[in-house]
Amino acid sequence: MLKETREKIIEAICNAFQSLGIEKAVSTEEVSSSLEQPPDPKLGNLSSSIAFRISKSLKRKPIDVAQQVVEKIKASELPLVQKIEVAPPGYINFYFDDLKLTETVMKRVFTEGGAYGRLNFGNGEKVLVEHTAVNPTKPLHIGHLRNAILGDVVVNLHKNCGWKVEIQNFIDDLGRQVGVLVWAFLNNIHLEVPREKDTKLDFWYGLIYARAAQLLKEKPELEKEVDEVMRHMEKGGNETADFSRHLSEMCVESNLETTTRANIPYNLLVWESDIARSKIWDETLKKLEKSENFVWETEGEYKGCFVAKFSRLEEFKDKKNPDKVIIRSNGIPTYIAHDIAYQLWKFGKLRTRMKYRPWNTQFNKQELWTTAPTLSKDNTEFANAKKVINVIGYEQEYLQQALKSSIKLLGYEEEAKNSIHLSYKHVKLAEERFSGREGNWVGYHADAVINQTLIRAYTQVSKNLPDIPELEKRELAEIIAVGAVRFWLIKFSTEQTIIFDFDKVTNFDGETGPYIQYAAVRAQSILEKFGKKPTPKIKPEKLNDEREKTLIQHIVQFPEIIKTATEQFKPHILAEYTYQLALKFSKFYESQPVLAAEDIETKNARLALVYITKQTLENALKILGIQVPPKM
Repeated sequence: MLKETREKIIEAICNAFQSLGIEKAVSTEEVSSSLEQPPDPKLGNLSSSIAFRISKSLKRKPIDVAQQVVEKIKASELPLVQKIEVAPPGYINFYFDDLKLTETVMKRVFTEGGAYGRLNFGNGEKVLVEHTAVNPTKPLHIGHLRNAILGDVVVNLHKNCGWKVEIQNFIDDLGRQVGVLVWAFLNNIHLEVPREKDTKLDFWYGLIYARAAQLLKEKPELEKEVDEVMRHMEKGGNETADFSRHLSEMCVESNLETTTRANIPYNLLVWESDIARSKIWDETLKKLEKSENFVWETEGEYKGCFVAKFSRLEEFKDKKNPDKVIIRSNGIPTYIAHDIAYQLWKFGKLRTRMKYRPWNTQFNKQELWTTAPTLSKDNTEFANAKKVINVIGYEQEYLQQALKSSIKLLGYEEEAKNSIHLSYKHVKLAEERFSGREGNWVGYHADAVINQTLIRAYTQVSKNLPDIPELEKRELAEIIAVGAVRFWLIKFSTEQTIIFDFDKVTNFDGETGPYIQYAAVRAQSILEKFGKKPTPKIKPEKLNDEREKTLIQHIVQFPEIIKTATEQFKPHILAEYTYQLALKFSKFYESQPVLAAEDIETKNARLALVYITKQTLENALKILGIQVPPKM
């Protein structure tokens, strides 16, 4: 709908430049990027700033260029467009025919229903999204929750756009934090930390880890015992390694209780210990050694090290000491080494196979798999992705860039281009910082955050619906709380640090999840009172109020918003759109009677508008992973 109109407008502008003999001054891409929705509806439905971009090269005023372009375009040849105007100092504004627009969007939403906004530019290609990645020694804290929810919405966006999506959760069970936890259990330190009734296992692990870390800080000579534990863990095939894997799996199982509560599924758990023992790194090293861009240095500060020669890449020409050590002179690989191997495996560029077994069946009825030390099933469907998205905090930006550059040095230009680091900033509560190592994450862990949100949601539900059964109140409060948390952690740009304010998060009147859920519930309530599905066969002229036109124009934009949010890896764009949809619906509802409309034709038209609003809200919320409660 809007997509077709945009394409025709872009084509018309390009043809206008061609007929003026200046087509070489501008590209189709430039025209496309210049076409935006103006901030004020009085300036049209779409506006192009292309005249500004080329006026200097033509040595003419933007408004003169714009006027010449408009003279070459016929509005009647463009779908939905009623008129075209030039506005100072050089904008080209396109105004849609309101009646045609209303008829078109009504027909499309009624016909497509839950598929409205679904696109297919992924063409069934595979995208692999890795997110969450919590060390198996503690519960998820609120920062991990932002990671997981970001990843989940990116997954939903790509599925909606025709991609085949694989979701991986990487478990670093060979890291030092796991070594400390295993050491604590082997030395009975866990007995000093009683596990109270109903305490989640991962929460208890976190307390044990914090106690052990404090003890190691007081007695640093004990660190050598941790080193010995880690040597056994890394070697594998011994009781310590088996015990370590058991502890880690128990913690991950507890972590998954939290992600399940937040409506977050996975396809595959990938364990660092399985990667290490699969010989993926051995194959990767051989591949690196065959490349002239990775060398064993024989002199200088990196003598004896295996180094990636980033200095040979154009983007590193001006960097001081651009090269990156892959293997230290003592023979120990650096952090990035195994990341390169893992990334190559994700893209299907290694012959080495992983081993898998089923883990469990998730809340969405889909089976969760895990890599495993021994083969249960040779599942070749995992990995082999066209595009890989790693959801990792901004502090890993350099390492992710180094990973991308390493892939590029190996000659995998396309894979490097399709290696996406979705970076994000931290989340804070009450301006305080928290640390797993210090143990002051208590109160900031994901379950506590959801529970605190739940208490506030329950209070509001009890106030609004005092007479419903207690169980129903709790179920509604859980849906609202999870929706509130998810929306708050998505609504901000990934470049922003989030301040999580419980009272604001659960506010039923503001830019929040509950406000949007309430709009969807209100729309559903209107339709239920009407008693049957409205018809799209209406008189569009009956929807002539400015609030009605604004709402329709917003609904039309939904597919384009989905496309933009997906291509730019910016879920917050969809969150902002959804809030604006709820806001525009509320303004319409407050000013325009629906069931009590002045005549039957107006009533039918407004009911149809309520229906397409509800459908669009539900479709958007589904991608955001937010459930619509039956009542509020």
